[in-house]
Amino acid sequence: VLRARLWDAQFFWDQDRKRPLASRLPKLEGVVFHARLGSLGAKAARLENLAGWLAHRIPDARPDLATRAGLLCKADLVTDMVGEFPELQGIMGRHYALHDLERPEVAAAIAEHYAPQGPSDVCPNAPVSVAVALADKLDTLVGFFAIGEKPTGSKDPFALRRAALGVIRLILENRLRLPLRAAFKQALAGYGDQFPDLDADTVAAELLDFVADRLKVH
Repeated sequence: VLRARLWDAQFFWDQDRKRPLASRLPKLEGVVFHARLGSLGAKAARLENLAGWLAHRIPDARPDLATRAGLLCKADLVTDMVGEFPELQGIMGRHYALHDLERPEVAAAIAEHYAPQGPSDVCPNAPVSVAVALADKLDTLVGFFAIGEKPTGSKDPFALRRAALGVIRLILENRLRLPLRAAFKQALAGYGDQFPDLDADTVAAELLDFVADRLKVH
């Protein structure tokens, strides 16, 4: 059984490397992130811009590398390897990015942008990785709050509490001073005119309260 699985992995590894990671971006347009929040392709475009904006506010984070990593960080989700072994998302992105001669900081950010996923998970500390990890979580929080999908009681189907805790840990453990209200509004701006009747200040205020509650728990 193991030999067969390893042969599968070898085949997917060889096939996936025939195309650069960036060439897979159009395929993300066909993958739904959420019915009301658009595709993973749209999310990748938002992360590209948001990671660059955040990099200007994170010491030693290069905005050009953060934007590149933000754009590519979801591309491995449509590779054959991750399709067969979903637990390798991010990990394979790093390997394929290095194979494509992307900068090591970009490859590391692709691998680390899901972290931290829980209280015992290691928190990224490389500046570009921190920018992309923050962008991913802020975009998710803002999107779901914008459509009214907030956690209620013990129900949190989109793991928004975990995302908020991830934001808190990324800021505290890297000793950042980040204007969260401005960051939330910047993330919301990435959705364009998708929510024309939404007041950005209201959403930002709700999210600040939500993060403050998570901070008390932390």
